[in-house]
Amino acid sequence: MVSRIELSSTEIMGHEPCYYLSEFNRPARDSRSDRRHQQITVIRNDRKVKLTRDIGNSLLFGEEFQLVCGVPNGKGGGEALYSVSEAVQMAQQMNLTPPRKSEFKPKDWNKIFWENVEEKQKWKRGSSTFGPKFKKQRNT
Repeated sequence: MVSRIELSSTEIMGHEPCYYLSEFNRPARDSRSDRRHQQITVIRNDRKVKLTRDIGNSLLFGEEFQLVCGVPNGKGGGEALYSVSEAVQMAQQMNLTPPRKSEFKPKDWNKIFWENVEEKQKWKRGSSTFGPKFKKQRNT
């Protein structure tokens, strides 16, 4: 049975059972760029051990993702299905695939506002409209 408390570690071996792997972007320490971080959770001596490491500039990688490499049982524990080396290899494959292009076009809010007849008439009359945090704004 795996404990719910996660310990942090500085070293993880490739043969250890991997429970969870994720890659996400965080701001760098100097706040000038984003860095890619990899978080690996393994099961060691019936405890979850977590390692977080910086793997480089976020522009060199694809989208953020999570790999659930273990199956939880209902008692707070679980069973790992992959080793750390297998999970890292899957993560590298996911990073090599190009990111999907978004199929949604951004909305042109300015055009939508001016096409709305009621809003256009209010603006011409100088009526009140509600802005951010429901504050009244006068159109002049």
